[in-house]
Amino acid sequence: MQNTTSASKIRFGPAGIPIQCKKRDSGSAVECCAKLGLYALELQFGMGIRLKKETAQKIKQEAEKYDVSLSCHAPYFINLCSNDFKKIEISKRNIIESARIIELAGGKIFVFHPGFYQNLSKKEAYDNAKKNLIEIKDAVEQHGIKNILFGAETVGKKTSFGGLDEILELSGELGFLWPVIDFAHIHARGDFELKTKEDYLKLFEKIERKIPEYPKRIHCHFSEINYSEKGEKNHLNLGTNNTPPYKKLMEALCKNGYSGTIICETPNLDIDAIKMQEYYKKVGGI
Repeated sequence: MQNTTSASKIRFGPAGIPIQCKKRDSGSAVECCAKLGLYALELQFGMGIRLKKETAQKIKQEAEKYDVSLSCHAPYFINLCSNDFKKIEISKRNIIESARIIELAGGKIFVFHPGFYQNLSKKEAYDNAKKNLIEIKDAVEQHGIKNILFGAETVGKKTSFGGLDEILELSGELGFLWPVIDFAHIHARGDFELKTKEDYLKLFEKIERKIPEYPKRIHCHFSEINYSEKGEKNHLNLGTNNTPPYKKLMEALCKNGYSGTIICETPNLDIDAIKMQEYYKKVGGI
């Protein structure tokens, strides 16, 4: 199949198997994305990594055939802030396995939630996460995995470690850590209000001050969101409450000429990814 969007600065894709796919397996999802005109896919391992080596290698072949960019989301129960040795060891194993499997599948980044404050101060949580990430990076390289980015996602709940400033500070200190900006999460958490194109441009300016090379390879999540004073409650489809507004983001991306990937996390995974892509092209995206 000829890829008519290979020159696009931004690739769009779903967080998981497109809902329009008849076959409900990761091995078929790549071809399905391409047929829908989407050239990114984030494999979902939130409840555990069950993808076999042989399937990952098949996915790599399909991704190369259809020019689909791959990433994955590591298990949700990772907690790098804990003082509990067993929890840290489980987290390490899951990160190493996430890095291994996405490399086998031909991807370049895995996404994870860093952890939870629990009874720790913010500084203690930060210091623990930093220490453990350095150790895990060494362990990943000992497994022969050297070209996979650690994608630290901004979280949506105020009880979780991984606010915008924390992620940017960690990423600035650790060159291998890449910020995965979830726009709905940072808005719901109260880290950065996103209502206008100018709000998005200010956010990108803040990120670039810490990570100048960020515009060349953004990796972001998008959905609308329902939230309370405690932060995120649940993700919503585009057009539900316009919070945050996707059209203003597309306009900001075009203005800045960014390159990279936007992963759609609404319940209407691929349908809303296509909707974002269409508006992106309408306002000047290639």
